[in-house]
Amino acid sequence: MRYIFLSAALFTAGNAYAACNENLLTVKEWSVNVKADEAEVAVTLTSSLKKPARMIDASVVFSDALGQLIGQIPADFDEKLAIGATYSAEGSYAGTKLERAAKLNRQDVNVTACLRGVVYEDGTKEEFK
Repeated sequence: MRYIFLSAALFTAGNAYAACNENLLTVKEWSVNVKADEAEVAVTLTSSLKKPARMIDASVVFSDALGQLIGQIPADFDEKLAIGATYSAEGSYAGTKLERAAKLNRQDVNVTACLRGVVYEDGTKEEFK
């Protein structure tokens, strides 16, 4: 799955970062590699949902040690996700500040998952606003 976004689209598309749950998805691994004018990003997430899900509306947010936003990528998932399962969000992004995450010391980059909504296997829906 490859995505190419301009920085304006990356930061204005989708729902706001402020309205989310940061506890139900955990970032296990992440990488940002810069190639030419694109940042190639890969993130592995683990679910802490209490029920299996079939749809997730989420983003992965990168910020620096001072809390400044570096960027965010979509982490939506439209397949069955079992309790405790992991999945990957990845893509290539042009015209963003995400390459900064590759340049900083790794311990100075905070990577969190922002879950805005979920549809569970039983059809119930939960949104975080």
